[in-house]
Amino acid sequence: MQRQKCDVVLVSVSSPILLGVYIDNKLFKKFKLYGKTSDVLFAMFYDVKREYSISRVFYANGPGNFSSLKLTHIFLQTLSIVENIELFCVDSFYFTKDNFIEAYGKIHFFKENDDIKTTKLEIKKSAVFELPDIVDSTKFSNYCFPLYILPAV
Repeated sequence: MQRQKCDVVLVSVSSPILLGVYIDNKLFKKFKLYGKTSDVLFAMFYDVKREYSISRVFYANGPGNFSSLKLTHIFLQTLSIVENIELFCVDSFYFTKDNFIEAYGKIHFFKENDDIKTTKLEIKKSAVFELPDIVDSTKFSNYCFPLYILPAV
């Protein structure tokens, strides 16, 4: 039996990790797992690959948790090579309506005129990430590398 083709959207820059299965660019099924990226990323893809044939992966390449960004990049690049899956990425702000994404301590990321910067806030704010109902592939790039934005220490 041939598995149905799909695209996947992944937001793994913080917990919970979100993964959506998209058929004809529309959200068909979603997964939401709490935990470390290293603990749940493989399991999520394993479950999806048992049912579907993944054509493309769209994902948030940062900013976000530094370790999650590195792990996601290595995992997806390997998956792309081994399974011949196309990768597309966009910054994490695409997946949230919030103005700030937590960096570390009281330092937060914010986006101003397409530039992502850091600022210190007195109160920690955690962004809420959401999967889009429809994938707009025009917002994504196929030049996919982790988006590390850390101030000099």
